[in-house]
Amino acid sequence: MGRKLKSTVCIKPFKSCQECELNQTCPYTVIFESELILNKPSKYVFIMPFEKRELKEGDTLSIDVTLLGSSSDYWEFLIASLSGEFSLGKGRILKSTNVYYYNPLSEVYKPVSSYVGKSNAVNFFDCKTGLNKIKVRLYPSSIKLLGKILTYKDFNKDVFVKAVLSRVSNVAKAYGFIDGKLQIDKEKFEIKNVDMQPSPMKRYSNRKGKAMIVPAFEGSFEIEGDLNEILPYLYIVENINIGKSTSFGLGRVKIF
Repeated sequence: MGRKLKSTVCIKPFKSCQECELNQTCPYTVIFESELILNKPSKYVFIMPFEKRELKEGDTLSIDVTLLGSSSDYWEFLIASLSGEFSLGKGRILKSTNVYYYNPLSEVYKPVSSYVGKSNAVNFFDCKTGLNKIKVRLYPSSIKLLGKILTYKDFNKDVFVKAVLSRVSNVAKAYGFIDGKLQIDKEKFEIKNVDMQPSPMKRYSNRKGKAMIVPAFEGSFEIEGDLNEILPYLYIVENINIGKSTSFGLGRVKIF
C-alpha cells in the first residue's frame, strides 16, 4: 500500500522523504511516515481479523483501516493505494473490490462515494451501559511498559489499564485534545478469568531489510464492576488498538 501510494503521489523521487520540503503535507508521508518524519504516533491503524482460513478463488477478506488526525483528509489517496491487484507470489493475487466507510459510534458500514464522515473520539465518553460484566478479546499484542516488553505472564489489570491510557493519551495529544490528565479509577472494576498465551508474530521490515519476530501474546478476560469507568476507553481502543505495531494490526481489542 505504502509503496503504491508513494509512486502515485511523489513529485520529487530524486529526494529522500526526510529531505523533501513537502513532507509535512505529502499524502504518503502524512499517512505512512508520521513516526519517522513527523515524530507522532502512526496515523493509520489496521484492524485485522486474525483468523486462520484456507482461501479459495473468489473468497473475500475484510480489513478495516482507521485514519487518525489529518490523515483522514487523505482517505481518497488511501483508497487509491488499495485499488487494483496485489501479487502475493506465484498464483496468489488479491484484488480490492468494495470500499465502505464505518461509523464506530453507530456501528454502521456505508458505501464510500464522495464523502467520508469523521468521528470525534471525545463522543465515546457519552456512551453508557447498564451491564456489570463484559468479555474482552485481546488479539496478538506487543505491549511495552517502563522499557520492558511484556509477556503473557505479566498481564494483569494494572498492565491493561496502563496500556489503554498510554495509547489513548498519546493519540489524543498528537491528533486531538486533552483537557487535563486522563484517568481510570481501577478500584471500580476487576479483571477476572484471564486466559493469555504467547503469540509471536512474524513480519518483514522493508526499512531494516530483514525478517523480524515481534514478541506478542493474546487471549481473553472479563471485566466486572462499574463498566462506565472504563467502557469509553475500550470503545476508543477498539478503533486504534493498544501497544506497539498498531499500524500492522497488533493490539486489537474486541468487546463482547
